Formats: sequence, structure tokens, C-alpha cells
Amino acid sequence: MNERACIRGCTVRDVHFATCPWFGVDEGTERAQEMLEAGVRSCSGCAPRVAREGVLVCEGCYRRIRRLLGETPDLIAHLRSLADPLKAAVYDRVMVSSSRPELPAPVPADLVDASDDLMRMLREWAVVVDPGLAGRAGLAAGTETAEAFDDADLCLQAILVDFDHLANRVEVVALADAVLHRHSGEPEWWSVVDALGKWPLDDQPRWAKNPCPECDCKTVRVRPPRRKGDAAVYQCTTCEWESDDRADGGFWAEAFAELVPDTTPTVLVGRDAPALDRPPLPAADAPRPGLRVLPQLPPVLPASAVCSECFTARAVNGACACG
Repeated sequence: MNERACIRGCTVRDVHFATCPWFGVDEGTERAQEMLEAGVRSCSGCAPRVAREGVLVCEGCYRRIRRLLGETPDLIAHLRSLADPLKAAVYDRVMVSSSRPELPAPVPADLVDASDDLMRMLREWAVVVDPGLAGRAGLAAGTETAEAFDDADLCLQAILVDFDHLANRVEVVALADAVLHRHSGEPEWWSVVDALGKWPLDDQPRWAKNPCPECDCKTVRVRPPRRKGDAAVYQCTTCEWESDDRADGGFWAEAFAELVPDTTPTVLVGRDAPALDRPPLPAADAPRPGLRVLPQLPPVLPASAVCSECFTARAVNGACACG
């Protein structure tokens, strides 16, 4: 059994050592409020996370580093498409106006710096596992979008092939910082998280219906695969739990599957409408139901048909028998 802790110092949420003053104290209770008022520093958890088998980082760090590295070529291509070197000039927060209409449009320097830093990071780590990829670290000014993606993807594939070996070395801390570190304010150098935070990729995530398996909050976002062959990613925005649809034999893919509501079929009209079920007509020789027999009323004769002498009905020819 692996008993190594995550080299990045990750801890388990709400799990404390016995020597921690917050051991046995629930968040939001009166005891917790009294400790905060007394100046006791809050602790969200001090028990270390166990490292993944065969590497020096925990499962969460392992998945996040690998996933964000996989997005880096798309991110570099995205940045290069925003800063077309053939149509834009680089400036550093200084706008120069001119009446010349043929001058290219200015581009923020951080847009170019970010793509160059990310490409430099990929190449440096790719050279560790494949020295044959050594060469220029950054991107040339005239690199097109497709060329930038191919160059970055070549370095990425070399890193992913030997990723477990890199993650089992102490240098994985530097790789994790280059990918996961989030600077406050204007960054001195751009990490993958910094660049994604400012220029996000359009992945159209959705919220999962089921809660997070760690913090029990309904804050799990499902990010569909961006390219064919990629895995869908499930990430909690509260506790940073993360997994994908290939983990644990596809268990999370079934747990966070999108529920499709039942829909009422559309009723067709006209020629395309299906025939309605009607009761069959009776056979031609079937006996018809009997009609109700009503009593016959006495005939009512006109006044000219009655003899004025004997008050009897006249004959057919109009003559009366009395006369």
C-alpha cells in the first residue's frame, strides 16, 4: 500500500491531526466561532493526501496536471489566432496613434508572452524525456496557428508518453507549478491556469445533477471532450475533486450522465397522420336493432269532409248517405 503523501502538500478537507486545535470541531458551531474570535487560525484540513500509486502527487493533482497539459496545444493555437503576427503589432500598454491607414492593429504584449511561455514550458519538459526535441524554446513571430499547434502537440505527446516517470521525480513540483499555479494580479510568467483564466477555450460545460462524492455539493461541472478520443472531465468547483469518464471502469460516466426528459411525441395531421383506431363496422347481414313501436294516432279530417246535416264522414265522391 502506498503511504507516501502528495509532494505538493495537498490535504484532506475537514480531516485534522489529533494535535490540531480544530480536531473534533465542526465548522459553523459555537465552538468554532469562539476559536475564531480568540484568534485561532482556521484550518480546512491538515491530514495529507495519499500520493497516487507510483508517483509523488495525489490523484487530484495527477489528473489536473495531465488534463491541463492536454489542453495546452489548443490553448497555444487559440492565443496565436488572437494575435495574428501578419495583421498585428505588439505593444506593452502604450498606444501609438498614427494617420497611416496601413499600420497593423496593436496587440497586447501579454497575449504574445503567454503563448511564448507555454510553448517554452512544453519544450523544456519534452527535452527531459526526448533530447531530440531540443531547439528553439519559444514561438517565432510569424508562426501560424496550425504550425503552433503541431509544434506544441509534438512536445505534449512526448511528455504524456513518459508522464508517470516525470510524476515520480521531485521535479514534478516545478511542472505542477507551471501548470496549476495561479498568480494574483499581473503574472510575471504565464502558467496554463493563468492563460485559461484570461483566454478560456469554448468547451460549453454543464452542471451535473448529482452531488460531488467528496464535499456532497452540487457543484460538479461536466466538460465534454474537445477532440475525438478525449475523455469527458468532471470537476467540482467547491473542493476541486476531479475525475473523468474513463476512471473506475466508467462509474463516473454513468453517475454524471445527462438525464434526458421524456417527451410527448408530436401529433401528425394531414396525409402523414397515422390512421386512428376505430371500432369495426357490423357485417351487412347482421340484424339491425328493433325500432320502438309508437301508438297510431286517429286521422284528423278537414271540415269539408264532414256532413253538416248528420255530422258524419262523407263518401269519397263528396255525397253523404243521409241525403
